[in-house]
Amino acid sequence: MPDPSDLRTNELHYWVAELRDGRPDEAEPVLRKIVHTVGRQARGMLRKFPRAGRVADADDVIQNALIRLLAALRTVRPESTRHFYALANQLVRRELLDLTERAVGPAGATATGLGDDGYEPPAPDPGDLDRLAWFHAAVERLPAEEREAVGLTYYHGWTQRQIADLFGVSVRTVQRWLEGATERLRAGAGPG
Repeated sequence: MPDPSDLRTNELHYWVAELRDGRPDEAEPVLRKIVHTVGRQARGMLRKFPRAGRVADADDVIQNALIRLLAALRTVRPESTRHFYALANQLVRRELLDLTERAVGPAGATATGLGDDGYEPPAPDPGDLDRLAWFHAAVERLPAEEREAVGLTYYHGWTQRQIADLFGVSVRTVQRWLEGATERLRAGAGPG
């Protein structure tokens, strides 16, 4: 189970400063934690994006998400571990949404075609893809606390206690955020 304390805010600040000064090797232990964290997030989220797996594997997602994260960290300094997780979560989600869009070609056919063994999996139901894309995009539009709580719960399987510890709030507050997110998502209803 993910441990919110495995990355410390001061370590992140040090590593971001070293990165900006052109010395990413100086903070290699922190970089290893970041790679591990993003890898854990990407693998957890990839299971929620079944079509993305048709055009990329977990290592591809991790690599592309890390590239996005490194680019973002050149201009953004996460205020805390919580903000780092939110940023990484958002960038992994964007990578998976982009992969999902690439996985579907005209009229719902997959972009990958036949596999090496000649087997062509059934074409995805465009309605399912629409609903998944709507859901993941709707999560992006939630208020920050709700978006972060949903991301850590839905994509990574964190408990409400772990989220509360990371945010420094009560479990009841996390429950309210999740309930609010559920209400907003239901109110949006999504496609079909």
